[in-house]
Amino acid sequence: MFRKVSILTAVVLVLSACQLQAAVINSSWVGGSQGEWGNANNWNPPIVPDNNELYTFVVTIDSTSLGADEEIEVYIIENRTINQLDCYGEVDLESGTPFRIILTLSDVNGLTNYDEFSITGQSQQIEIHGNLTNSEQANLWFDSVEIHGDVYNNTESILEVEGENDIHNGDLQNDGTVVIGPASDLLVDRNIRNTGLIQLFDGECGCDQIFDNNSTGVVKGFGVVWVDQLQNKGQITAYGGSLAISINSTLINEGVLGNHPLSSLHIKPVLDVNNQGTIEVNAGGGVTFDCNLVNEPNGVISLLGGALAATTITQKENANFAGFGGITGDVVIDTNGIIKLTGSTNIVGNVTIEGTLEISDGVTLITGQTVCNGTIHIKGGYLIPQGGLSGDCNIIWEPGTYTNPADFNLDGKVNFGDFAYFAETWLWQTSWQ
Repeated sequence: MFRKVSILTAVVLVLSACQLQAAVINSSWVGGSQGEWGNANNWNPPIVPDNNELYTFVVTIDSTSLGADEEIEVYIIENRTINQLDCYGEVDLESGTPFRIILTLSDVNGLTNYDEFSITGQSQQIEIHGNLTNSEQANLWFDSVEIHGDVYNNTESILEVEGENDIHNGDLQNDGTVVIGPASDLLVDRNIRNTGLIQLFDGECGCDQIFDNNSTGVVKGFGVVWVDQLQNKGQITAYGGSLAISINSTLINEGVLGNHPLSSLHIKPVLDVNNQGTIEVNAGGGVTFDCNLVNEPNGVISLLGGALAATTITQKENANFAGFGGITGDVVIDTNGIIKLTGSTNIVGNVTIEGTLEISDGVTLITGQTVCNGTIHIKGGYLIPQGGLSGDCNIIWEPGTYTNPADFNLDGKVNFGDFAYFAETWLWQTSWQ
């Protein structure tokens, strides 16, 4: 008897659950170019999309139904919950109230933009609870928006950001272009994965976990980037001003860090940086590390007339460091390591040479103490150890490709003319004459 009652109870529960299952309604906007979400007459069928026990909604807003160049503005003044929202044509979802509004999308597909879609808040943000996808070749605008979920910006798509915008409980995957405007920010609770372009125009971009700039990823512009951990295999370049990068833990560089001419890249990590990629330092600006910098084997530092600064710069064996410009910080050249300076270079700091410092066709001024137990190889250049030179140093002098210390008259030739110039200029002006 007990078994029969149990079976009957189970059947009743199953039938009750089937009766309680909400029906899915495909809802389309028919409210013209402008209207309020909560007006049933703006929808087909004429029911306000808002999930309940009887109905759930898959919503489509399509401005092309009004004409090729038409726009639809939808005002939302109450919190709403639907399964999914698909937008076509030019659609603007705006807050119609000064209070915070929440649109919840319960389906994993969330909100998808296929053409041009903007989300605009007022004094308070609009919250989108659910995943958001900007499909290929689509344009998406954020203005004071809070997303609770993942944001995917597809290939050849554009995400433009104005105001204060946050992504909570989700990642930002950018395969297209993200543009962050002046005094605007895009802040992510979790991770940023970038295979496209993130362009900052005096804006701010950051994440609380890993910023993974892939091999095809580019971060470019001026403003602020802050992350917990930065993994760079692509390019991060200051352009148009100063780009500051704050890192709570480690920077792993296997790509390119650098500055465009007249711009500066300032990197402030908590831990020291071991460079396994390329650092490019262009004229009129520079690259600064607020830490010790170690140029690891196969790492490249290219000094192209700009200024490189770090607490200590250590050059390892099989690492590449060449060029001219300015260096601020202590320099250590490990055994079998080599730094090649070609052209005028100032080093503001101490220099320790266990390997080789090669100076070609220019003057290298070292303001601090130079301790050399390796080799100083001078090829048509000059070394001025202003702070003193000590150690058991092997100093090699030879003519350079373009200049020679014996070419006193700077005619590109070394002959008796140089002796005559030297004698006329210097010997006959000595005090004993």
